[in-house]
Amino acid sequence: MSLHGCACGLFLILFSAGFAGAQGTTEADKLKSDAEAAYQAGDFAKCLDLTTRVLAQNPKDHGALYLRASSHVELGVVNRNGKELRQGVEDARDSLRLGGSNEINYYLPYMYGMTALANLEGRKEHADVVLAVAKSVLDRTTLTPEQRANTLYQRAAAYIHQKNLEAAIQDYQAAIKGFPGHLGSHVGLAESYVVSQQADKALAAFSSAVDTFPTNPLVFNNRGLFLQQQKRFNEAVADFNKALQIDPKFAIAYTNRGFTQQAAGNLLGAEADFSEAIKLAPTNSVFLSLRGTCRLAQGNVAGAMEDYSQVNRMDPKNPVAYADVGFAKYFMKDFAGAQAAFDQAVALDANMRYLNPWRSWVLVLMGQPDAAAPIVEASAKKTEKDRDWIDSLVLFLNGKISEQDLVNVVSKVTDANLKNAQLCEAYYFIAERRSQAGDKTNAAAFYAEVLKTKANQLSAYRGAQFAQGSFASAK
Repeated sequence: MSLHGCACGLFLILFSAGFAGAQGTTEADKLKSDAEAAYQAGDFAKCLDLTTRVLAQNPKDHGALYLRASSHVELGVVNRNGKELRQGVEDARDSLRLGGSNEINYYLPYMYGMTALANLEGRKEHADVVLAVAKSVLDRTTLTPEQRANTLYQRAAAYIHQKNLEAAIQDYQAAIKGFPGHLGSHVGLAESYVVSQQADKALAAFSSAVDTFPTNPLVFNNRGLFLQQQKRFNEAVADFNKALQIDPKFAIAYTNRGFTQQAAGNLLGAEADFSEAIKLAPTNSVFLSLRGTCRLAQGNVAGAMEDYSQVNRMDPKNPVAYADVGFAKYFMKDFAGAQAAFDQAVALDANMRYLNPWRSWVLVLMGQPDAAAPIVEASAKKTEKDRDWIDSLVLFLNGKISEQDLVNVVSKVTDANLKNAQLCEAYYFIAERRSQAGDKTNAAAFYAEVLKTKANQLSAYRGAQFAQGSFASAK
């Protein structure tokens, strides 16, 4: 099977490629055997080091080139590193040149790397190359069912880049039909149905994967994640429970179960799950960030700041981590600290426009409304048809449009979930302005309206909880 995979939820699937060639007893053979073991374990850096040592002795060892190509590509995907991906593609080309075109597995890191480059650089021509190479391989009559399935899987990924979901689905289905044990195609098929908004077919595909791989924790985790997205929380938790029963050290399943429990209102259970994930993967900043947000949802600002501060130390160039700190400080009424954190987030990522309403409002609360002028002017100079929701909030908070104008913007939204989210934010910032103006009674009424939206994933919702001192009792 191919080692190369797709991202599902918070987990990267790895498919074992299998080392090409007989295993001997020389030092090089031992290094290659150790390299594959490292690769199977997901230690791509170690595999890279071992294969480079082999190639230093024999630059024409095509088996080592193939393994090094695969490691380069995997690391390039994880780190979104174009240079690493290109090194992998070059090694894959060399492995094919030296090993011969009949080494079908050698095509896999090449195709995977080219599709990853297409995704990273937005270059359709890279995906076109994958489609052409896959066709040339699939035209061969000597392929084993597994080789054909691996190639179809890679071609499906290229089709997905080109937004041709129908063709991708057909390739996944063909791969499964020819080789029912192809895990990647089962998962890819289910995810393709999710993206194409065919929920019933997605659930059927996830369940087929569970039936086919009943001892694999990943398939239960992925179905649980889908069920969580469908707000079928009890069923989702049951799947995560099964995944953890199979593999008690599956940190991602703890995280996904925690996220599900938080969405369902079980905040203590959620925090416990995030803590278990952190014990298993203490250097994973995402897990710490999730626990921090869960603690914040309970009103535990000190605990949240402890987690967020650790994330900042571990990942000092992560703009989202600074945004998290900004919200926590805002809710603590440390407006200067909030401003500094929000500004740092935007300095790291200028595309974080969703912070603009908060950035401009915190300056108003600090008595520095003139300092918000650049943010306000950027929204004000747009024509009405070009303004988005963020612009509307900025203009409202800075007195450029009225409460009624803001509510009218929401009234035009047709998507129910989006409309509810915008109502949550509209009511919150109306309450904030009323409170700042001394109208505490009406501010409280609007904060109450925020809580009625139950949009507990939004910072505005958490802000209303802090304003009201109203935190859900932990189950």
